[in-house]
Order: sequence, then structure tokens, then C-alpha cells
Amino acid sequence: MMLAAVAVLSLTSCKETLPKRFDSFVDKVEKNADSFTEADWNDANAKFEKLVDEFQQNKDSYTSEEKKQVNAAIGKYLGLVTKSGINTAIDAVNGFINQIPSLFEGIGGFLKGLGLEGDTED
Repeated sequence: MMLAAVAVLSLTSCKETLPKRFDSFVDKVEKNADSFTEADWNDANAKFEKLVDEFQQNKDSYTSEEKKQVNAAIGKYLGLVTKSGINTAIDAVNGFINQIPSLFEGIGGFLKGLGLEGDTED
């Protein structure tokens, strides 16, 4: 009987702490997101999916306040992922823009080799 009571309390405490675990996880990601590598994001996404799965499996056992807390954490995490994707895209575009002068030099050299370079006299 005592073992059953401990098991029930253990399961209940896990459910009660899920909103706090979500918040803690998202806060940690937010704090470190700027330095995350692709591998870090893969790990974070795997942990996030586990938390979401746990929430979905036990959703009916949470209060409306706990559900709001978890949903807010999910929204915040998705915002961090989106921001990271945007920053990665901006970095890629900036890298491409920085390479444009050498790209034009390469094209100019290719055109000269074909005898197609433009008249550069002013």
C-alpha cells in the first residue's frame, strides 16, 4: 500500500512540475540560443518534443492555469526557433553579399576569356 502511495505521489509531482520544467527549459534555451550550433538546436528540439509529448499525454490532468503556462512556454520556444532560423538566413545572405565582388570578378574573367568583355572606356 505504501509503495502504491509513493508511486502515485511521484507521478502526480511529475505532472505538477511539467509547467515549471517547460519554463526552465525555454529559459535555458533563450539564454544560450545565440551561441547554439545546429547540434545544440537538434538536442533542444528533441527535448522540446519530449516535453510536448508528455504534456499531450496528460493534458486533461492539468489545470487551465498550468495549460496556459505550458502553452506560453511552447509559444516562446517556437519564437526562439523562428528567430534563430531568421538569423541563420540573414547570416547566409550576408555571406553571399560579401562574395558578390569576387563573383563579378570571376564572371568578368570568364567573359574576357570568351572575348565578350564590355568596352571599359569612359
